[in-house]
Amino acid sequence: ESSQVEGVIRKMRWLPLLCLLFISVFSNPTVRVGNSGGRITNLANVTVNWSGILQASKEDRIIAYLPDAPQMEKWITFKSIPEGSITTGTGSVILALPNVRLPYHFQYYNQLTNTTFESEDVVEVDVDYPTQGHIAYTSNLKEMRVMWVSGTRNVPTVMYGFDPSSLTSEATGTSWTYNVTDMCGKKVNPDGDISINYFLDPGWIHSVILPNLLSNTTYYYKFGTSGKWSETFSFVSAQQNFEVEKTTTRLMVVADAGTSNCEWELSINMCSNYSRHTYAAMKRELERQKYDMLLYNGDLSYASGIAHTWEYYFAEMESITTQVPYMVSVGNHEAGWSEEDWTKSWNSGTRQARGECGVPYSNRHIMPNTTLEQSRDRVWWWSMDYPLVHIVAISTESAFGKGSKQYEWLKSDLANVNRSKTPWIIIMGHRPMYFFPEVTNNEWLDHFREIEPLMNKYEVNLALWGHNHVYQRMCPSYQRQCRGNSTHPGGTVHILAGNGGQANDPLPNDPDRTFFEYLSMRWGYLRIEIQGNSTLQVEFLTPDDVIQDTVVLYKSRFTAPADELNADHNLVYLSFLTLLVPMAFLSVLLYWKIKKNPSWKKKFTFGNSDDD
Repeated sequence: ESSQVEGVIRKMRWLPLLCLLFISVFSNPTVRVGNSGGRITNLANVTVNWSGILQASKEDRIIAYLPDAPQMEKWITFKSIPEGSITTGTGSVILALPNVRLPYHFQYYNQLTNTTFESEDVVEVDVDYPTQGHIAYTSNLKEMRVMWVSGTRNVPTVMYGFDPSSLTSEATGTSWTYNVTDMCGKKVNPDGDISINYFLDPGWIHSVILPNLLSNTTYYYKFGTSGKWSETFSFVSAQQNFEVEKTTTRLMVVADAGTSNCEWELSINMCSNYSRHTYAAMKRELERQKYDMLLYNGDLSYASGIAHTWEYYFAEMESITTQVPYMVSVGNHEAGWSEEDWTKSWNSGTRQARGECGVPYSNRHIMPNTTLEQSRDRVWWWSMDYPLVHIVAISTESAFGKGSKQYEWLKSDLANVNRSKTPWIIIMGHRPMYFFPEVTNNEWLDHFREIEPLMNKYEVNLALWGHNHVYQRMCPSYQRQCRGNSTHPGGTVHILAGNGGQANDPLPNDPDRTFFEYLSMRWGYLRIEIQGNSTLQVEFLTPDDVIQDTVVLYKSRFTAPADELNADHNLVYLSFLTLLVPMAFLSVLLYWKIKKNPSWKKKFTFGNSDDD
């Protein structure tokens, strides 16, 4: 009997191979794209269907890739198949695809057989369509810079006006690009080859400045080249003539959010689905209330060398950045470091810019009082006057301690602020001056210790930071000591708001609650409202529109706190009494002596006397 069983087993050993042969001969896997006839203009949802997969597993993926891309890694995105498709071998997924100016191809990857099934369908893109629109202030509040990307270098043009159906004004500008040889690559970073292997031609970057704008006026505009126009957007121009006490300025602040449109997660990329909720909340807030600008405080796209992440980021942000000026500071995931860069000691981690060295950031953002050439030369600090507030953006990815160009610039900038027109000063930068858990031996903190006296001398009201993926608000402080409170601030209020959407950093137990007045691991953004010369209010909102924290700063700036004032008054009164009592005693004693001894009277007689 055992020999019969062994015989059956010997015969069945060929069964798996026969099954594989049957599958390969008789199965007919197909991969089709639902909208293959359409052309992608901007970010688009593309449906991919498949059937006939007989050995599907949870590791199987639908891949969108670019065979015409020059980089080594040609995929753009991939998505795991739904669990319900494993048993049926049939299913569909939706891929969000930006316009990368190259046609998309698709395949199904089967993990068990290590086989790919190619789709016959190709999704074309409109190469010349203008995408990635965003606006920013220049140093002149009568201007607005409009930037976008397309596949053509033809003259960039913006049509604008007061009526969306009649855009009668026209402005033209300039175009530029960058290429893979501009990247630092592996020569400066062990992971720098990522920026080379994942490089994607960025297209042509266009910039047009709209001049002579009226004050506080709604403008409608569209942008494009070669007759290809974007949809019509709108913005409200800056206030130009204002009375300080009758003016309100509103700012929106976010940092470390990235993009949520990537459908994949790799060890070399930091993709977050949480940022989509933050951005959605910001969009709702912009529908409810006009804001003067968005301050994005570093670590923007988290591309970290994977170039097409910038495409996803701007596609996702466009509905925000085309209606409110988008003002940025540079973060470690944009800057990376170069061979000569002094930040090398703290900016060489494996999750930094991986060879980008600020190239995409510098070419895609031009801030006030800087030029394209300066930005490319890593001059990533800027400032601007806006009604009620002087905004200073420092680069914590560049030297900013004593002896550096940035320190001298900051010193001069703060010394020349006109507090009658801009009574408030806000400084923003990516890495924080203070954070919990506290570190005392970090090189960038040494630079902060050198600029903090400048902030104190010139009475900086608010400092905004990112980098750590949490929310932390500190008391008004100077040199790590609380100085008063928001009603009577004796120092700068620091707020770390790096909680835009990336995975939260853990908060250890037992923070110093005197110094760290509020800490949270919730995601969200800030809204700031400045009322004349009287108050500056900061609110931290979560993606479900809940106000988690509020602080109101009053303009009684750098005065002693109330309890210290009372102590000073008491000291004055005590000193006065201490002097008054003995003086009164001596006066009474002197009067008594004169009364008893007339000869003393001559000793204390001044002016004319009988002897003259």
